[in-house]
Amino acid sequence: MVDLHGYPLSPCTMEKVEQNLRDGLARFESGILHLNYRPLAYRRIYRQVRQRDGLRCAWCHGVGSTLEHVIPICWGGQTSLDNCVIACRACNHSRNNALPDQFIAWTGFRPTHPVIVKILKDQVGALQRAQEKLQTKPISACTSKEEAQIWVSYHSQDSNWVKPLPPNLPQSRFKSDTKPFLEIFLP
Repeated sequence: MVDLHGYPLSPCTMEKVEQNLRDGLARFESGILHLNYRPLAYRRIYRQVRQRDGLRCAWCHGVGSTLEHVIPICWGGQTSLDNCVIACRACNHSRNNALPDQFIAWTGFRPTHPVIVKILKDQVGALQRAQEKLQTKPISACTSKEEAQIWVSYHSQDSNWVKPLPPNLPQSRFKSDTKPFLEIFLP
C-alpha cells in the first residue's frame, strides 16, 4: 500500500485492501493500492500542534497527548492547525462528537486556548465554514481515514448525509447502575 505520493506505507491484509476499495478510500493502479487520503499529513499536524501546545490539555489543563478536533471530524472539522489542540485522553474520549459549547456546559471547564476561544466566538459560523470546506475539498486533502470516510459519506450519491447529533451527556466508562464511590466504601 502506498500514499498519494507513492511512498510505501505499512503492509495490510487483503480484507483491509478490499474494504478500503469498497469504501472509496483507495484505488488500484498497476497492482498497487493507492490511498485517496494523506495519512502521513496527520502525523505532521500532530507534531506541529504538540510543538505549539506542549503536552497540556486545552480543556482541563492537565497532561495531554492526543490530537483533539475542536469542531469534530463528523461535523466537517478539518485536521488543521486552526481546528486542532492537544487534549488528555479523558477529555478527548468523553467529549466524543459534542460541540465545544456543549462540552463546556457538561464539564464547567473554562478553556483559554486561542483555537478554542476563536471557534467559540462564532461556533455557528465555524460549523458552516467546516461544512463548506467538506463540500469543496478533494478527498486527497483528507489527512486521516476518519476524515476520508466522512468525505465519502458526504459526497456519496447513494446516501443522504445526516448531520450528527451530539450526545446528551458525555461518554463515560462507568455503568449508569453503579453506586457512587463513597456509597460503596462508607458504612
